[in-house]
Amino acid sequence: MDDQSTFGHNWNEMKPIFAFPAAITAMTLCTPAEARQAEAVLHVSAVVEESCSASADPLDFVLDTTVGASAHGQASIDLSCSGPTAFEIALDTGQNGARRMLDSASGQTLAYEIYCDAARSVRWGNAAGVDTVAGAADANGKATLTAYGATFANVERVAAGTYSDAVVVTVNF
Repeated sequence: MDDQSTFGHNWNEMKPIFAFPAAITAMTLCTPAEARQAEAVLHVSAVVEESCSASADPLDFVLDTTVGASAHGQASIDLSCSGPTAFEIALDTGQNGARRMLDSASGQTLAYEIYCDAARSVRWGNAAGVDTVAGAADANGKATLTAYGATFANVERVAAGTYSDAVVVTVNF
């Protein structure tokens, strides 16, 4: 039999025709795809706010029931801030009003005052810029202040009992 088939084609001449598409397919499969990319900018930010918290020790007085008795006491007010921070501290008049301690058993009150100096001459109140205390926390954000208290001399005998009040400490920074 010769190189011709029943269809009249010469298969030797056809081989290169079939080989060409196979070579193209192989080249396509071996060629790496073209890499593409897109970019965006991710903006990153943070807001760091100053913060402060306060704690206060109790301001305790011990006095007797005699006429004219008075007492002194003192308490620490500690601040913890996020860093060196300027502040102003206000003390309100207390839950019983006008800085009076109340004995709930007898209903009697005992007047007192809170001062920002050891001589007990400068009242510590809540009128901004008038009788508040300003300062600054140190590099670690810490500050300790002392509140000095005094009861007033009583013109009458005070009933024995437990007198109390609650004063709100407000820190503005």
